[in-house]
Amino acid sequence: MRADTSDVAFRLLLALGELWDGLSRADIDPTSRGLHLTLEYLGGYTRYSAGPASHPRLVVEWSESARHLRVLRCDDWAGFEATVSNTVSYIRAEARARGLIEVVDKSLAVACQEPLPARRTVVHGPPAPVAPVLKRA
Repeated sequence: MRADTSDVAFRLLLALGELWDGLSRADIDPTSRGLHLTLEYLGGYTRYSAGPASHPRLVVEWSESARHLRVLRCDDWAGFEATVSNTVSYIRAEARARGLIEVVDKSLAVACQEPLPARRTVVHGPPAPVAPVLKRA
């Protein structure tokens, strides 16, 4: 898995995030194919936490206006592309059945287009605690 806007599967994940709440309101359960995703809006950035279960393996913050991606966590996730693909297929089928396919396909088609340049920052975890230095008298 690559947390990078040049990766189509990652861009599809961001598009799914934008659709997530609306899908739930339309009685489409986007988690039914194993992808769990939460969004937090942080004043200019949107934090995406995603994983195959409740423990996120990917945590990123994306600013569409600044085209800036901050990668906070990117753990190994075997089957990431397959999970995203299965979720997209399921959502498209359910959206078609409910007459919402145009909205869903528009968002997914934009995600599949060649991206505009973006800046990417990898934020490493907090520094390890340093033991206090004892002074000799």
